[in-house]
Amino acid sequence: MASLEDIIIDVDGHIQIVKLNRPHVRNALRERTLLEIYSALKRFESDPERKVMIITSAVDGVFCAGGDVKEMIKMTSSDAKRFAETAHKVLEEIEGIPKPIISAVDGVALGAGFDLAIACDICIASRRAIFGQPPPAIGIITPFGGTQRLARIVGPIVAKYLFFTGETLDAERAYQLGIVCKVVEPEKLLEEAKDIAQRILTRAPLAIGFCKKLINSSIVKSIDEEEVLLYSKCFETRDREEGMRAFLEKRRPTFVGR
Repeated sequence: MASLEDIIIDVDGHIQIVKLNRPHVRNALRERTLLEIYSALKRFESDPERKVMIITSAVDGVFCAGGDVKEMIKMTSSDAKRFAETAHKVLEEIEGIPKPIISAVDGVALGAGFDLAIACDICIASRRAIFGQPPPAIGIITPFGGTQRLARIVGPIVAKYLFFTGETLDAERAYQLGIVCKVVEPEKLLEEAKDIAQRILTRAPLAIGFCKKLINSSIVKSIDEEEVLLYSKCFETRDREEGMRAFLEKRRPTFVGR
């Protein structure tokens, strides 16, 4: 894209750093954000000098609060389908690039933010990180593949519990469940991500790429059209409109199952 509004891209030697930068909405993801991330991924993939990528936040104490409800509440079912397809394209690009991508999470990583973090090859977190899956509270599912990715990491029982109840995880619990590899102090988060990147840079890049491909292919991949379809169908329901309006109006929703 010609200009960036929602992210910042820095380069430190062979490391490309992408920072989410929508402070007024706690880095909530809209379609433009996804397209900017996709553009950054394609640049990373094509530049032989950029060997490791870090996805983090330019906003102190926030990784990503999820999808942008102010944008989503205006969506039709067909709009939602297009948004979900864009989300899948971006996260599948993260998994498909034969170079390592690290997520460095500080503060909230909810819904789409949680899904973005665990689509990366390595996830590290600050001690104040909070992970959660609130989409059913506003009448939708995640369109970011989180139902499948999270279940592969923590198992279906825990994944269902987190989606069904909306209970959040602090950094230590996320570490115990294998969601994050390391927990560090907030002020050391980016430094630790760069340190991991530097350690990766000492190893053979082709071998690293092959490892990524083999590990990813060892997992049954079913993040496909069904999630896109079901996400778009949420936007045909009364509960989706009620859930999002209640969220924006800061009140408890009244769901009717239609």
